[in-house]
Amino acid sequence: MPRALSVNLEKWRQVSKEHFSHITPRYDQGRDFEEKQRWVEDIKSRILIDTQDWVLDAGSGTGLLSAQFAANISGCVLGLEPSPAMLEQARQRPKRDNLFWAQGVSEALPFAKETLRVVFLSQVWHHLLDQERAAREFLRCLKPGGGLFIKTFSHEQLRARWDLQFIFPELMPLMLDIYPDIADFESLLSAAGFSSFEYRTAERENYLLPSQLLNFLREKAWSMFSFLSPQGTAEGQSRLEALVKAGDAPVPFPDFQLLIIALK
Repeated sequence: MPRALSVNLEKWRQVSKEHFSHITPRYDQGRDFEEKQRWVEDIKSRILIDTQDWVLDAGSGTGLLSAQFAANISGCVLGLEPSPAMLEQARQRPKRDNLFWAQGVSEALPFAKETLRVVFLSQVWHHLLDQERAAREFLRCLKPGGGLFIKTFSHEQLRARWDLQFIFPELMPLMLDIYPDIADFESLLSAAGFSSFEYRTAERENYLLPSQLLNFLREKAWSMFSFLSPQGTAEGQSRLEALVKAGDAPVPFPDFQLLIIALK
């Protein structure tokens, strides 16, 4: 049975779409601290990718991870992104013979049946307009033995985030609503027809300065900030400004991640 949601998902997705339409020039700065190579290695350890294979980075944004994949695998990589502004910035990245870009959405993939070896989504799933349809599309386009890899957060990881606990508590219910939990993924992907399901959790020690978080807030570098109320924004800003004034000492910001793995 689907989880009962308190958030208006249509409103969330519209706010999210508007966010990505104007955040493009500052998008990368909010993700510089992420460890990118880990996900390439996780996928390579599970799926053999040869020179004729295609890897899809669905919801590729400005192409940070698409470029990382292309530099580290022998196959071809396509970054698929619905936002024209994001896609334009991605196309400014250094050209590679195995790296391509296209505008499109996960719910209607521009591929023939059994075309892809790997589909990867990084913090994209909660933005999809129709998650069930996207899951069926991924299954349709994957070759037998191919894999769907979804980088996201579990609910346990969200509840442990320092920024959501102490700086932006207003956002915790929203995040728990819009992010499917592990059991939700298992149910949805099994219903779509994937033959196996597993997941891996990871945590890497990391710290950020309160001034960095304050800048992320002011720049709305993360889509969740677009859903803060004026009061929540002011309260979060006040808490961060107090920490900056007290010395701007680094605060714990572990890199929590959940990797969902579903094979065809």
